[in-house]
Amino acid sequence: MANERVPRTEAEFVPWLAEHVVIWSGGQGTPPSIGLTPTQVADLAALSADLDEKYQSMRDLVALKKAARVEKDTALAAARAMVGGDIEIIDGFAKTSGDPDVYARAQIDPPKPGTPRVEAPIPAQVTITSTTDGALEVTFKANKSGGSVFIIERQLVSGGIAGPWQYATTSTEKAWLDHAVPTGLDEVRYRIRTKLTNGVLSEWCSPVPFFMGTGSGSSAGSTASATDGDGLTIEDAQALKDAQTAKGADKAG
Repeated sequence: MANERVPRTEAEFVPWLAEHVVIWSGGQGTPPSIGLTPTQVADLAALSADLDEKYQSMRDLVALKKAARVEKDTALAAARAMVGGDIEIIDGFAKTSGDPDVYARAQIDPPKPGTPRVEAPIPAQVTITSTTDGALEVTFKANKSGGSVFIIERQLVSGGIAGPWQYATTSTEKAWLDHAVPTGLDEVRYRIRTKLTNGVLSEWCSPVPFFMGTGSGSSAGSTASATDGDGLTIEDAQALKDAQTAKGADKAG
């Protein structure tokens, strides 16, 4: 903030310190008369260089962790899709061959005979938390049958104006990491619905907001009487803000 003598966040403090070490050492000229001895300035310069090195190493590790998570999610989705296709083949073989031992040999349960479902469950108890790399993790609860998926939409709010709801992802899991959260927002809202294998869609759950940089997050169920959940701490919100600032600086650079 403008009234702070020394920036509070890591993303602002590290470059601020490096800049002031240059100023206090005189740069290419004579050191200014500010009461610091050359030894004191030199000690601070050494500490600033060490801090900058470790801070950059930390950011590199965060980037690697994010890349590893994305690669894992991609591999998991591919594996699940392939297994689903293979099980469909096994189902087809069991049906055409009339062999009741197919599923025993494959060591999987046979499909459950059931009546077509005409109503999909609405996701509930949605929570949103921040991660150290600037992503938002959306988790929820829902009754999930085999093959059903969850459709997630996102709405961005900036300058008090809410944009349109936009498709974010289709997930087979009851959790999703949003790695593409823009910077400079007031809040981000999420809503979720269930899609059954027969195409039946549930109603959307009540939109759940995440307030950027205010130290509060929200969690809600799918009813109008939803209450605030385990909101973020000030430290969590600041960590997200720092990560978003760092991400924006990377893109700008």
